[in-house]
Amino acid sequence: MKFSFFSRMKFDRILLVVILLVFGYGCQKNYTEQDSPYLSGSDSQAGAVALKVPKANNYMVITRSETLPAGLESQLSAYGQIVSTIPQIGVAVVKPTVSDFRARVSKLAQVQAVVPDFEAQWIKLPDFVVQANPPSIGDDEPNFWLQWGLDAINAPEAWNAGYKGKNATVFILDTGIDIDHPDLAGNLDIDLSVSFVPDNPSFDDDRGHGTHVAGIIAAADNSMGVIGVAPEAKIVAVKVLNSSGSGYFSWINAGIIYAADNGADVINMSLGATLKRSGFYSGSDWLSPLDVASLVLAQQRAVDYAYKKGAVIVTSAGNNGYNLDGSASWFVMPGGLQKVVTVSATAPECWILNRLDNPFLDIPAFYTNFGKSLIEIAAPGGDYDCDSPGLVYGYPVYVFDFVLSTYPGGYAWMAGTSMASPHVAGVAALVIGKNGGQMSPVDVTQKLLKTADKIDSNGISPYFGYGRVNACRAVTE
Repeated sequence: MKFSFFSRMKFDRILLVVILLVFGYGCQKNYTEQDSPYLSGSDSQAGAVALKVPKANNYMVITRSETLPAGLESQLSAYGQIVSTIPQIGVAVVKPTVSDFRARVSKLAQVQAVVPDFEAQWIKLPDFVVQANPPSIGDDEPNFWLQWGLDAINAPEAWNAGYKGKNATVFILDTGIDIDHPDLAGNLDIDLSVSFVPDNPSFDDDRGHGTHVAGIIAAADNSMGVIGVAPEAKIVAVKVLNSSGSGYFSWINAGIIYAADNGADVINMSLGATLKRSGFYSGSDWLSPLDVASLVLAQQRAVDYAYKKGAVIVTSAGNNGYNLDGSASWFVMPGGLQKVVTVSATAPECWILNRLDNPFLDIPAFYTNFGKSLIEIAAPGGDYDCDSPGLVYGYPVYVFDFVLSTYPGGYAWMAGTSMASPHVAGVAALVIGKNGGQMSPVDVTQKLLKTADKIDSNGISPYFGYGRVNACRAVTE
């Protein structure tokens, strides 16, 4: 297992998200302050993920077997209403009808654990919004010149070699995908896309995060807007997070199983939750060490299932800026699970000012989590370390160090490990597409890691893992 430890660090800034909408002119700034995404210290209670579950809400019943035993649902019905089941991993979600539900169900011979189905804040999005038109040069993918991340990973060289992700399918577990976006509609599988958010059956994106991730992976090569790493790959929206970026653990687990059962070659999860292994309070609710272990167990089963079904699981490392080596105090989900590819974020510095002079594109983003125990590989995520004054094309200089991609109604600049993960997922799609859609997760992962560019170490780097992903080498070596 990859265990995580968050060392003490201080930051004098917060990660900003720059959203660029095509419908608007001029420059209008709107700051929205939210809770800081950073942990306050290695032993701080504030380090635990914010949970949003009232007492006596739904519980996940986790069985001793990895499949749901016959007859268990009938037994559970005596103590509660079955909301849903995930039989592939031995999980039932139950709403109690008796006050001592947990105690009584825990005594059943086939039950290993009963844990509250907590709602967690899986993505945190403080927003800095600029409404304007993006500057464009040329007619073929007019905003391609702004996508420094594609150059960083040598994606154009992979395309020129004839590989664009055809025959690969990427399932995106996130806030949904904009159904009508012209850069995505041609690659989006409407029939397979689905929502696991009960009060929002549409998989259409109501936050923007999932649409941005989708564009990084597979925005089409259509002479419009932007282009993705794998512009001919098929993408599927699996909505597991609501409009605030939160979702229940059972939604995430069900989404993983759904993707695995419906032919996913790659599963991208640009999301994460941090759990203190010794337990912690969230409001008045106590998450015990057993609860933490049970949540990890259920999600690891889901990942194991998807891996066995042939899916490569790619996930973001998190935006806390902490060294995750040296202790088992904290657990990051899903990044700390086995059989996932966990991605850290890189960025340039003042790219717009230096782009014609071969700027260095592989600076570790200040916010990225790091550590040899967690990070497998690195990819462009963006940063705003650039402190050069003034405006370029009407924008602060640091904006161009972010990642430009699709967004509901237009396009957006964003930064985070959420943007790094889909770069790797896109390269995985290129590798799988080259092999006709038939390639095992272990072979894909080995190819990604063996062909990554070493940046600061001949071995495994705490910031880059095996290196920064290289699309061209991945499909040509």
